[in-house]
Amino acid sequence: MAITVWMAAAVAGPGAPAEGRDDVTVQFSKALSLNGSTRATAYAMSNKIITAKGKVFVTWLDRIADVQMATYDVAKKQWTPPVLVGRGVDNHGGPAITMDSSGHLYVAYGPHHGPFQFRRSMRPYDASAWGPVQRFGLKATYPSLVCDGADTLHCTYRGGPKSWLLMYQQKPKGGRWSRPRVLVDPGGSYTYTQYGNPLAVAKDGTLHLAFHVYTEKKQLSGRGRALGYLRSRDGGATWETAAGEKVTLPATLKTDCFIERGAKLNLRVGDLVLDGAGRPWLAAWHIGTRPRTVLLWHHDGVRWRSRDLLPFVEKRLPGHELAMGTLTFDRDGVLYVAAVVRKAGGSDKTWFGHPTKEVALLTSVNGGKTFRVRPISTPDPTLPNWLPSIERPYGPRPIGVPSFLYTHGNKGTFGDCRSGAGTEVRFVRLAK
Repeated sequence: MAITVWMAAAVAGPGAPAEGRDDVTVQFSKALSLNGSTRATAYAMSNKIITAKGKVFVTWLDRIADVQMATYDVAKKQWTPPVLVGRGVDNHGGPAITMDSSGHLYVAYGPHHGPFQFRRSMRPYDASAWGPVQRFGLKATYPSLVCDGADTLHCTYRGGPKSWLLMYQQKPKGGRWSRPRVLVDPGGSYTYTQYGNPLAVAKDGTLHLAFHVYTEKKQLSGRGRALGYLRSRDGGATWETAAGEKVTLPATLKTDCFIERGAKLNLRVGDLVLDGAGRPWLAAWHIGTRPRTVLLWHHDGVRWRSRDLLPFVEKRLPGHELAMGTLTFDRDGVLYVAAVVRKAGGSDKTWFGHPTKEVALLTSVNGGKTFRVRPISTPDPTLPNWLPSIERPYGPRPIGVPSFLYTHGNKGTFGDCRSGAGTEVRFVRLAK
């Protein structure tokens, strides 16, 4: 990492956007834990922050797989001590949270190819006590959890028989989890598949799902070959393309529901969020390009449109590129991207936390036409700052100014999901 360039950008200030007014500031940054897991704030499809009734509920993974939750009282400017919600099996067991209309919190967490552990808070707007552990999911990993206007919970995840499928289940208010349903099956004789599977719900109840399809036939030979999108306008019963064409499930790599696909692609998706008109936005992080290309995709009601985020970073931080990150909108329409930035041309592997990685915040007040870029993390020549997770709507209601998390610390040993020293879990609160 060119530390002098990074620090100079932080000292110089972010500069004015080309259009509109951007008065977003960092209110404070705090270390919530010094004993985080090596994937403490992963993964991008799993929402980890909820702000409601003057409280900010934050969850993360402590070493090795302890699901922690702390609460920040906005008026008192005080944090509660962390509460241990439960334990998973390794660093892939990170939590996803949502909340119903009565203020009860829900969390899914725990497995790396097993049933999710699932809990409900005992009291509304209170993360200090939790009900009994329930279980759902078929050989599950990577939960994306939302709650619709009728208080039905919806969850997508990777699961099913190896080499794994993209799965969906729902739980109506007061009811049980439905049987697992396969939404995407890439087909073929793959030894390993992985999906990004972020889920969002609109005011009218429409479910929006984005996903990438990563496949391998032998270890480390794979690519993220496709970026797809599906939606359901009947509560998860049927699914369709952005054009409204019904999809026969499970979708495959030949189904007409993809934004990008190709044998030479290598991409990942972060999360999916909706703008004020209920239209989907997502970012595709192209791993194989040099420098890395990050396409911000949105559907304008007629077609998918994209904008490359790289030029905004290159202008503000010369010699740097984007690696990955998550995005959200606030109720005023400001678009936020909590991103990983690194020195351009690095040769580190797709996933691993190389020490050159730093966290930056991109904001746009004009629908992604221009972005303001702010360095956030303090560079460390030995350890990365990475795995940002920004607050996004946990249901159909918009949010105020978001907060976000990231991990500062060792990436662990490849292939050993229980290795690695404790990391620092950092919380960043934004304000306007």
